[in-house]
Amino acid sequence: MNIIEELAPYVKVSLGAQDEREIEKIEQTLKENNIPDQHVTYYVVPHNDIWTRDMGPIFLKSNTGKLAIVDFNFNVWGYEDASSQGSKVEERVDRIIGNLLKLPTIKTNLISEGGNREFNGKGTLMVTEAVELQRNPNMTRGEIENEFKRLFNVTKVIWLKKGLYEDDLTFMGPLPGRDGEKNVYTVITTGGHIDIYARFANPNTILLAEVSKEEAAKDPIAKVNRERIEENYQILKSATDQDGNPFNIVRIPLPDLIFDTLAPGDGVYDYIKNLKYLNGSTFPDGEEIKVVLATSYLNFLVTNGVVLGSSYWLPGRPESMKIKDAQAKQILESVFPDREIILINTENINIGGGGIHCITQQQPAL
Repeated sequence: MNIIEELAPYVKVSLGAQDEREIEKIEQTLKENNIPDQHVTYYVVPHNDIWTRDMGPIFLKSNTGKLAIVDFNFNVWGYEDASSQGSKVEERVDRIIGNLLKLPTIKTNLISEGGNREFNGKGTLMVTEAVELQRNPNMTRGEIENEFKRLFNVTKVIWLKKGLYEDDLTFMGPLPGRDGEKNVYTVITTGGHIDIYARFANPNTILLAEVSKEEAAKDPIAKVNRERIEENYQILKSATDQDGNPFNIVRIPLPDLIFDTLAPGDGVYDYIKNLKYLNGSTFPDGEEIKVVLATSYLNFLVTNGVVLGSSYWLPGRPESMKIKDAQAKQILESVFPDREIILINTENINIGGGGIHCITQQQPAL
């Protein structure tokens, strides 16, 4: 609701619902909360989950202004086979929207999600290598890169190594808590999507997450994050854009880790309890589990006149979280000087494995 409300002064919103009954329920909820919906157009789009960035339409725009949609394959972020019923339901979403908007689709057998692709708009694409190779085990990095170049008309692909530790695929096994015990679960996470640790702010500026030495010394998850991000930092320092120019790299903190508990009956809990854990661990079915949220200041949405980002401090929480919220807003204001920066508490999204960027998709003007 907050996202719809904050976008009202800036853009029109297309909202996908399961059916007409759900549309009526959404309209009533917005009305009860005095949130305007005159800027919202509702569409019936059958789906299983909310992550439209990943299974929804990826828009292309030609030099003459014509639009098309890339139709990627999908396998539920590597948790299922592409032939599973869940995969098929989500894989159809982009074509359904293409039909609703009367736009042509360009088919590819490549399995890839929008949350792992970051463009500078001038011919450079940035991705996490671990994700793309996991989704497409029968393809080489070169073959995947060539397909990206065909689909998006990019000339340069930058391959970063791994994403955040708390974004590792859940079936890899639980992560270590501060007590050293591996008892912290991820929440149907993506395996390392780039949109929570590295983003383009403009064609030559990259926002990159940062974990301090002090944070890494206090927490085993933060320690791994620092190692991974600094390896990616070295790659970016040596990288150039499509014209051979180096990037301006701006560091932005990661939020303090936020933990929660899930119990039987929660959708995430009931899904991950049935996974086969590759580290040999056994899920404590029937008991509450500790989970780490997929939090980030980099999972923001950029649109006309505004950037919607995340905030995490609440009364009673450590002052460090309040300081980081302020730092994140200040940094976003510095790299997006022509847009208003609005931060929203996004924990109700993060506990499902993503953020604002993950549940939205910008559409070029028709």
